[in-house]
Amino acid sequence: MEMVLQRTYHALHRQARRNLSDQDVHFVMQHGRWFRSAGVLHIFLGRRDIPNDRTIHKRFGRLEGTTLVVSEEGDSPVLVTAYRNRRGLKRIRSKDKYDRFE
Repeated sequence: MEMVLQRTYHALHRQARRNLSDQDVHFVMQHGRWFRSAGVLHIFLGRRDIPNDRTIHKRFGRLEGTTLVVSEEGDSPVLVTAYRNRRGLKRIRSKDKYDRFE
């Protein structure tokens, strides 16, 4: 799925702190698993989501565990934040599907 993302100031700051280029974010969006929980979209890149090609794994293997949090309110999706947690998939799945305060 090809998607043009807007980014919040917080997301730009987190992306810089975690050394994630725009190409890295695009790779995570292309190859990661998508989960809708807590009222936002979580895109998680696990070890098995990275192709086995040696050159791709050498370039993008460090992205294992990267999660993008995307809000889909309004006209276009907005990247809210990005973080890394290799064991984060279990926590994402255990969140409520929607924000219970909405």
